[in-house]
Amino acid sequence: MNYLVVILLAVAAITAVTLIRTRHDRQLLTDEVRRRGGEVVQLTRVRRGSPFPDTGRGWWAWKVEWRDAGGERTSWALTTRDGLGEWRD
Repeated sequence: MNYLVVILLAVAAITAVTLIRTRHDRQLLTDEVRRRGGEVVQLTRVRRGSPFPDTGRGWWAWKVEWRDAGGERTSWALTTRDGLGEWRD
């Protein structure tokens, strides 16, 4: 029974951290797109196939599809807990 409680606490902590981090990164990327004069079409976290070799523990790669006056664009972003690490168009 005690093991079940510990496992449930660990799963709850992991879920909470993942949700908070995802929400923070989405807001950060949306703000960056707005700063560049566009609007977000879709944000997708990418685990494989990103142009960043640094993705791994603590580094999340995102595919950012956005639109501005020039049309639709696809960019790549690398985020950490501290903020935006890198942006590639």
